[in-house]
Amino acid sequence: MTVLDSTPVALGDDVRIDGLTVAYGATTALRDAHIDIAAGTTTALVGESGSGKSTLALAASRLLPPDARITAGSVHVGDTDLAALRGRPLREARGSLAAYLAQDASVALNPVVRVGTQIAEVHRVRHGAGRREAAALAVQNLADVGISDPARVARCYPHELSGGMRQRTVIAIALAFRPRLLIADEPTTALDVTVQADILALVGRLQQQCGLTVLWITHDMSVVAEIADHVAVMYGGRIVEQGDVLSLFEDARHPYTQALLRCFQEGRTARPKQILTTITGSPPTGGVPDGCPFHPRCPKADDNRCRTVLPEPRPFGADRQAACHHLELPS
Repeated sequence: MTVLDSTPVALGDDVRIDGLTVAYGATTALRDAHIDIAAGTTTALVGESGSGKSTLALAASRLLPPDARITAGSVHVGDTDLAALRGRPLREARGSLAAYLAQDASVALNPVVRVGTQIAEVHRVRHGAGRREAAALAVQNLADVGISDPARVARCYPHELSGGMRQRTVIAIALAFRPRLLIADEPTTALDVTVQADILALVGRLQQQCGLTVLWITHDMSVVAEIADHVAVMYGGRIVEQGDVLSLFEDARHPYTQALLRCFQEGRTARPKQILTTITGSPPTGGVPDGCPFHPRCPKADDNRCRTVLPEPRPFGADRQAACHHLELPS
């Protein structure tokens, strides 16, 4: 069965990231992250650069660099905990249970190897396919992601393809073994808006036809509004607010989420030469401060709890929570 086979497939597995904590040496970059993703849905993980989004993506897909390690928590895809796998079970889970879609396709692809050869290598190494069979599967994988002349594209080097074609090639590699979870780390950041729309539509179509559960990392709130069912907002290595996309856009409760949405909304409606709203300061680097990680930039911060006590997530509404000492809950 090819990726775009019209035969209905079962929805992907539920995904539960529970207490995930990651350290780079002595520095904790991700702290106690909890995200539940319902089978076949998309959760967007948003926040500024440096907030910990890519660390969570690499940890969940078990692709952290050698100087980083998971110190606590689990990443369950169905009944399997990716964080607990080692050796051969981990190698087999990569690509079949969970797949990682990189931000920059030009970096993810080997510039001196034809793209068809790069895809074929996956089939040869993982499933022992012969050279001819692997080459045919590579062409089929390119066709599966909407490339109209896959045999020709398979013979091309990455630099001979447009940005959108390179990104489709990387998607073809990620989906070669029909994973249950796709972790997409800002895969449309380097693309123009027209190509971005094509890639978003492609992933949406593949999700429906293959039953993918998707964790989509981005800083673009317009992408969130278009593709996400659920949103998790990250700052300083913590999830500070999450909920369904409509509720969060209409009624954000955490000061950081509110600030992100103000910047996004003003950017969409700004007039020529208008001074845009920004969030004063920058995300913490080299470790987070005591107390709430957002307190140095927060207009609601006080000298007591906010600067000394880490706020715990507080649930409210049907499926929402936020971590703020000044959280105003509906009566």
